[in-house]
This record gives sequence, structure tokens and C-alpha cells, in this order.
Amino acid sequence: MKKTLTFILCILITLSFTSCFDIVEEINLKSNGSGSIQGTLNLSKSKTKAASLMKLDKIDGIKIPNQNEIKKEMAVIVQLLKNTKGISNVQSRLDFNNYIASISCDFSNVEALNAYTQTLSSHFKAKINSYSSYAFNKSTKVLQRTYKHSPEAKKEFEKLRPENRNSFNQAFYTCIYRFDTAVESQKNSTAKVSPNKQAVMLKVSVPDLVNGKANLGNTIDLK
Repeated sequence: MKKTLTFILCILITLSFTSCFDIVEEINLKSNGSGSIQGTLNLSKSKTKAASLMKLDKIDGIKIPNQNEIKKEMAVIVQLLKNTKGISNVQSRLDFNNYIASISCDFSNVEALNAYTQTLSSHFKAKINSYSSYAFNKSTKVLQRTYKHSPEAKKEFEKLRPENRNSFNQAFYTCIYRFDTAVESQKNSTAKVSPNKQAVMLKVSVPDLVNGKANLGNTIDLK
């Protein structure tokens, strides 16, 4: 699972056995190629069940981290990102009352955004960067996200008991891109352009993403 989802899910993977949760990735891109990214895992809709799960030791053989372990892991990730070239203003948030975790940072260019992914991939010994990467042409104002489904994620998902796999049915992954200029066009049939033409949103179910039925790839042309 942690081979394809955001690093926040990597931190709190075992809490995903709650009945519903949301993973949100927000990218704000400026016309010069710099910007910011924030990843959020929100389990507030299932916070009662999440609190109960935190009291357990394991589920399906997966160890459930306690609050101190989660805080320690987040601190390690923050420091790694601070040491990543082109990344700055790294901030994190852990809300154990509502079970919301987020981390954000600024990137100097899209190469730094890919370096952000590479840093996380190396830390988690996953191949996140081989499944998703970005390119931005400042001259033509085209943002491209290349995405390839991870067969490893599907294999890990299928190891779960049926009742635990079913708990992902109300889980969603949302990616929001915001720009300082209007969107001319975008090529992902599932994504939608905002009414003000300065944002693109893609929302897919986590099971579809894991099973290769959803594609995060896109090409966005800006005016």
C-alpha cells in the first residue's frame, strides 16, 4: 500500500482499517515553476474507530504504531525534507483528537518537487518516484504528471482479509492543482476544472487506485 500512496498514509497505514478516510494532495504551482505541496490524511469521519485501533498491537500482522512512534517518524521525515535540495518551509501537523495528519513544504522548481518524492521513496524503501513524477515547461506553460500503476500495491492490498479490504470502499484520494493563471485544458477524463479556471481536481476511490482502475496521470495546459 505504501508503495503508491502518499507518505502520510505510509506513517498511518494501519489506521486505514477505519471505515472511511480521505487522502488529499494539494499542489500550488506558480508560473515560474516554484510552488508548494501539502499532503493530508484525514480519518476524522472514523475517529472513534481510529481511537480504538490505536489501542491494539497488530491487525492482519501489521503493527499499529503508537502516538510516540508516529511523532518520531514524522520528525524524521520533516528533517529529511529540510535537508532536500530545493525544499524549504517544511511544516507538519498531527491531530490525535480528530486523527488528521499533514505535512507541507515549498519547492523551488518541479525538479525539487520530484526530489521531495525521491526523498520519501528512499526513506520508506519504496518506489514512489518510479510510479509518479512531474515535469513543467515554463515556456509552453504545460504541467505533466506521469503516473504508472504499482502492481506491488495490489499484491499487498490482496493480502488483507476481505472485511478489511471492504473497509477501503469509502476511502478516497483527491489531488488538487492550483495555478496563478487560467487552465486552457487538461487531459484526464476523471479530473475537473474549477469554475474560476485556476484549479484542477481529481478524486478517485482508493480501491480503484490500488487495483489500477484509476489513473493519476495528466497534462495541464495553462494560458
